[in-house]
Amino acid sequence: MENSKVKIFFFGSGAFAVPVLEALCLSPKIQMCGIVTQPDKPAGRKMVLTPTPVGRWCDMHGIECRRVPNVNAPEFFESLKAESPDMIVVVSFGQLLREALLNLPKFCCLNVHASLLPKYRGASPITSAVLNGERESGVCFMHMDKGLDTGAVFESHRLALPPDIRTDALESRLSGLAAEKIVSCIVNIAERHLEAVPQNHDAATVSKKIRKGDGSIKWAESAMVIDRRIRAFYPWPGVCFRLALPDRAVNVKITAGRLIPSSGHVSSPGTPVTPGTILKLAKEGMTAACGAGAILIERVIPEGKKEMGAADFARGFRLAAGDVLADGPEYPPKNK
Repeated sequence: MENSKVKIFFFGSGAFAVPVLEALCLSPKIQMCGIVTQPDKPAGRKMVLTPTPVGRWCDMHGIECRRVPNVNAPEFFESLKAESPDMIVVVSFGQLLREALLNLPKFCCLNVHASLLPKYRGASPITSAVLNGERESGVCFMHMDKGLDTGAVFESHRLALPPDIRTDALESRLSGLAAEKIVSCIVNIAERHLEAVPQNHDAATVSKKIRKGDGSIKWAESAMVIDRRIRAFYPWPGVCFRLALPDRAVNVKITAGRLIPSSGHVSSPGTPVTPGTILKLAKEGMTAACGAGAILIERVIPEGKKEMGAADFARGFRLAAGDVLADGPEYPPKNK
């Protein structure tokens, strides 16, 4: 392969995949044989048919992108087989690949996974890293097998995390890191300079799929936990509390907030404050008591309104220190 390009077929859908796809398309060492994404889906209140981020990027650049509902379907499999790809690169795609497809390329199906495997296999590794207060994350280039992110790893690239990072920022940093490293990894695999190393399955952890209800605040939790939730669940599903009004309850999403020192904002020993109690109102926002410690709520989106500063929200709803914010709404569990 030293004097020829590596023939790649790319499967991707989410925003995380776009920088990786762009790096592959721009590299003189890669021959892009085809790009596949999920079909366009209705989105928003008007249910407008909307492409995936990968589909949108291809449309903007005039690049052909096939919207394939099932890459394991016989007709698609045969068309892909005719292309004889050296490698299939899979990034934030959203479909499971069956064994016949995994064994099709000359070298492998290469998955870009946004964690340091075997930690955080599964659907939400980036959110899980923020939620659990990790100080380090990274990306892995993995030889796909039929398990859930269980394949051997060609390369791992680490990234130190600041304590206040949000999921959207971490996704951007990790996708940029993957884009920076992907071409050299592919070339080294094709030139037989790189061998995949099996994972330590005994050390594996799994990140669950995030549901809308995961963002419902429980004020009895510690301020540290709630602070992590605010950052982990931004921009989706968002962290939400309820404000009880005389005629109704309003759902309020917190879009920015931070952990603050509890000193000076909580009651003295022996006089506990109800979690959710507004401790202080100021121009920078609204301080609320938690099960341990306190959170400064800086920006919110009240139900049916636009994003605003928490101070403006408090004035508009005539809130005062001592008022109690309710836990977030309950959502019925979805069928598995």
